[in-house]
Amino acid sequence: MKKIHFPIVILSIMAFAAAGCGDFVEPGKDNVLTREDVIANPVLAEGILLKAYDNLPSTLNYTAVAVDDAHSNNISNGYMLAAMGAWRSTNDPFSQWRNYTQIAYINYFLEQIVDDVTWSYTSEWRAEHFPNKLKGEAYALRAYHHSLILQAHAGKASSGELLGIPYMDNFVSSEQEQATLHRLPFTECVAKIEQDIERALQLLPDRYENAPAGTADKEDYDAVYGARNTNRISGLAMKMLRARVRLLAASPAFNPTSDPVLWEKAADAAAEVIDAFGGLENLTPDRVEFYLDKGNRDILWREDYTNSNNIEKAQFPPSLNGSGRVSPSQNFVDAFPMKSGWPIDAEGSGYEKQNPYANRDPRLAKYVIYNGMTFKGTTINTVDHPSDGINRTEYSTCTGYYLKKFANEAVSLETGNVVSAIHFNTLMRFTEAFLIYAEAANEAWGPDASGSHAYSARDVMARLRETAGIDQPDTYLASISTPKEMQNLIRNERRLELCFEQIRFWDVRRWLDYDAMNATVRGTFDGGLTSVDVKERSFERYMIYGPIPNNDVVKGLIQNEGWI
Repeated sequence: MKKIHFPIVILSIMAFAAAGCGDFVEPGKDNVLTREDVIANPVLAEGILLKAYDNLPSTLNYTAVAVDDAHSNNISNGYMLAAMGAWRSTNDPFSQWRNYTQIAYINYFLEQIVDDVTWSYTSEWRAEHFPNKLKGEAYALRAYHHSLILQAHAGKASSGELLGIPYMDNFVSSEQEQATLHRLPFTECVAKIEQDIERALQLLPDRYENAPAGTADKEDYDAVYGARNTNRISGLAMKMLRARVRLLAASPAFNPTSDPVLWEKAADAAAEVIDAFGGLENLTPDRVEFYLDKGNRDILWREDYTNSNNIEKAQFPPSLNGSGRVSPSQNFVDAFPMKSGWPIDAEGSGYEKQNPYANRDPRLAKYVIYNGMTFKGTTINTVDHPSDGINRTEYSTCTGYYLKKFANEAVSLETGNVVSAIHFNTLMRFTEAFLIYAEAANEAWGPDASGSHAYSARDVMARLRETAGIDQPDTYLASISTPKEMQNLIRNERRLELCFEQIRFWDVRRWLDYDAMNATVRGTFDGGLTSVDVKERSFERYMIYGPIPNNDVVKGLIQNEGWI
């Protein structure tokens, strides 16, 4: 009988042997399940596909401490150490190479499992649609995992060629086949991701929703495409992924000729998501704290919720029994405009140096704990409190700020009165589509043109800022007249809206923003009255592109220029 043997090596990290199959199926009597065992058991067969949902980005992985948005009091934080000069091809905390493991499960499922399983059917309708839906998920997840790897590891070779990654669209089962793997051109990788997206879109619904009462085959439809599948990858997630990938491809780091067609394609893809969402009018103020409501309509794709307090343990100030691990920077705080919408350094903005948090963009108070703020019924003192004051203990802030975003004030970490709350990991939300569209539309057509769509970059910015709480009329937005001015505003809005969602680290690289990459992190010792330098960043220009793991360079893959 043929036993399940995954590749001995798929690049460096994909070591699978028959004994390892227990990771995703229950072992048989001899501790090794045969392929025949799996295809005879639908639960085990689907379990192979479900392994592809591992290694999804986590809310608790704060790459923001590697850029100018934050620092960490955890001296062993890998992201922070990398930003201080320790980033190597042999030590890459930003690596996504491990996602090839999930891709191996996907390819094995597609090529050797799904079409041969004796699925449990109650009707011919389900017999057709259920395996097709699973195939759709497989194609979708293959595109998703490749997109993460591409973002982290695409780059220029020493020859100047813009390279992507090895694209694994078939099951590699021998060392001889693995030896033929190579990095494809970047554009070819984008095309392959889009091809998998199109395959997925042919098989997946936009949303997992139950059919209306009276619908033919309702019971079967609900079992296959209904709300019970809500947290699985969907057609809308694929449309969002297409917008993300096209934005990456259009960006300066990957679009050296500044081809406007690439920007147009990114805008078109984002507009499709916006239109599916219901347009600009459906963007509402409650999206700003989407993480407090598992049913928030801004959430496009999330993982299942749990009752926990891990985020609060990591982020609460020490006086509330937290570890204050992520300290937002003065740089980040200064990026929030006044409630009038004007930047704090603009003439006539109304900013008061002696009262720095007054009349600011309301998002600041939702995302950052600053000196004098009331949090959980307590006035937080980041200046000279014995535990919350800057640099007072190993758990104190190192910038004068604590992170509030993602934390739930209903949680208690008090000894003898520990209270948890619902938390969930959000993977995609609609606000990102609005920001992708604004950026791409502005680059393609300028602030006020809209291509074939019903809204412009300015229209999107107006709605985003209005629902964020900026005073109306938005006189600052009205003052913007050039694409460059609009570009600056859009980039800042991405920084604020998507903060601490593992995005800015990659944004500043795709923009070729060397200044932001190496901006010294600043903080405050006196509650925002003055700022001080906290820590320099140390990134070389070649670090626009992340490295290929050294182990795979040794095996023959081309390294990105500058890395050794």
